Amino acid sequence: MGRQSRSAASRRPAVQFLISKTIEFLLSTGEPPEHLALELEAQAKRVKGRLRLSNAGDAKHVEHSRERCFGIAGVIHDWHREPAYTNRDGDPRRLTQKSLWTLVGKRFPRAEISASIRWMFENGIVRRTSRGMIALVGGRAVIAPTELLDRAAGLVPQYLRTELKNTDTQDPYSRDVNRAARVFYLPEKYVPLWRAFARERAQAFLEGVDNWLEDRERRNDLGPVREVAMHCFAYTGDSRSPKATSANTLRVRAHGK
Repeated sequence: MGRQSRSAASRRPAVQFLISKTIEFLLSTGEPPEHLALELEAQAKRVKGRLRLSNAGDAKHVEHSRERCFGIAGVIHDWHREPAYTNRDGDPRRLTQKSLWTLVGKRFPRAEISASIRWMFENGIVRRTSRGMIALVGGRAVIAPTELLDRAAGLVPQYLRTELKNTDTQDPYSRDVNRAARVFYLPEKYVPLWRAFARERAQAFLEGVDNWLEDRERRNDLGPVREVAMHCFAYTGDSRSPKATSANTLRVRAHGK
């Protein structure tokens, strides 16, 4: 067997696993199995015919959803930092409808301001108080339950692109950051503490990164520009019984002596 054949054979289990997990994810979101099967059949025909796998309409929809979500994140960023929208303690103030309109208008064209504000209400980003003011709900994170698949469709290709780029980049300083901290046997009693710890550290870290990027972004720069992003997520697996390994067995024997 040649080198290329061996390489393809070694990748096949990973490809099959990735495809199956992607299908499981789509089914878990409520996508009808019949619709998903039809789409997979259509994609299979495109693959065999060496045709483009996605159409311009789908790409435009995902891109618009992604840009709107990050635009709203920018609004929240401004709400946390600009003196006109924060109190003496530096916390976001409650705003009038007019003030919120002005704030959103810093990030969106005039024709999109009303729709953006409505989106913020529909997705629980803001709420109206008993006195008619508008309050920000939560911190800087923007999570839109109505656009779960749009978010995944935008982020997953970026993660895969980073994996491929780093693999083909010889200079370690030219690679994008892709690091992980992981254990396989964390006692379940520590899971709530782990989530709180990860959330606290990630919030502090990402707020610093966000501020650094926002201070340097130039929409009208004369030179070339790039999209850059730092995305953090924590993973918590399903509950299971720990499996004894040879390392564990040796450790237990050593302590028993």
